[in-house]
Amino acid sequence: MRYVFTTKIEPVHTLDAEESNHVVRVLRARAGEEFALVDGQGRRYVGKLIDADKRKCVFKTSLDIEVPPHPAPLTLVIAPTKSTDRFEWLLEKAMEYGVHQIQPVWTSRSERKNAKMDRWQRILISALKQSQQLWLTELEQPISWNDWLENHKEQVSQGFIAHCLDLEKSHWFDEVPRDAPSWIAIGPEGDFSPEEIEQALKLGVKPVSLGEQRLRTETAALAAIQMHGLALR
Repeated sequence: MRYVFTTKIEPVHTLDAEESNHVVRVLRARAGEEFALVDGQGRRYVGKLIDADKRKCVFKTSLDIEVPPHPAPLTLVIAPTKSTDRFEWLLEKAMEYGVHQIQPVWTSRSERKNAKMDRWQRILISALKQSQQLWLTELEQPISWNDWLENHKEQVSQGFIAHCLDLEKSHWFDEVPRDAPSWIAIGPEGDFSPEEIEQALKLGVKPVSLGEQRLRTETAALAAIQMHGLALR
């Protein structure tokens, strides 16, 4: 069954113009066909298309399944890469793996500090539909690394920072909380600065390793996501 993303799904539900155009012109849907309508909040509906209009498709819907949120959700705190393509690739993979939240942060070594929020959100929605998941990864507005730490002083017990300095640290796989929320921070090309790492450690954020290899930002993030998923199995 083909997936459609929409919010606040009603028994008789009208899609917005963008999604309606996709259903009619790209998917070439016709009245009478059935789709899976998902709201990104754990609910999937069976929707029968009763009006195939490229500006406002109308579905008759019924709730099919509702999945509760994950008991140990992961937030990825990450400095966007200089290469837009590489960061957008990561967004897609993070959604496919079911990451709860992505928080972009700007650091002293960030080589780009512009965000394409609308485009990034569309990439996440597309990946949600492609991977047929029910929870949409939350994308937060970018903030500075310093502001992130300041705003989460009360949650340092949930926080981890992966960095490349030669300091004592545990492996992330061994530290993943099995039954509680957590966040892991991945720095930009060139890593977090020593000052940024020291600031996090002073607050109680735990330093972790992702292995012996030195990884690109997006590779490190994907490795962290995969290890989190494996640890929870």
